[in-house]
Amino acid sequence: MDRKFRLFGKISILDIILVILLVIFVVLAYQFSAPQTVSAKAGDKQITYVVEIQKRKLDFADQIKVGAKLYDSIKGYYIGDITDVSTKPYTEDTYDTVDGKIVRPDIPGYYFIYVTVQAQAQVTDKDTLVGQYEVLVGETVYVKNADFAAGGYVVAMSGVRG
Repeated sequence: MDRKFRLFGKISILDIILVILLVIFVVLAYQFSAPQTVSAKAGDKQITYVVEIQKRKLDFADQIKVGAKLYDSIKGYYIGDITDVSTKPYTEDTYDTVDGKIVRPDIPGYYFIYVTVQAQAQVTDKDTLVGQYEVLVGETVYVKNADFAAGGYVVAMSGVRG
């Protein structure tokens, strides 16, 4: 090291420190931004849950492939494999002015799409976690894979007891 704090007369210690800090920053940025993958842990249970996607055209359901992996579209967490896709006509509550009642007619051309998902989850009295992602009936979920992205609600869950 010379009087200017350079090693071999060419590289300063400050340069070395900056390169080390840059490498650490890149590694941490990659670790926290990469999609999370989950492997089964001891105590995990296989659960099945259903995501209801509302008011979509029938061709949207055709994009959803059974066997595909499903991810949370906000943080990229893997949240299970799609095991079934089904549809039923979309309905909305409407006020019937003749009878003075609320009725629920089909809305032509639109469907509810039900995506059944199977996953390994850590089930406790408080939480049902697929990796770091909490699955709750009635909660909104935003899901995606290479073929589609949508928001919906978890409407059913099984396998969390026993």
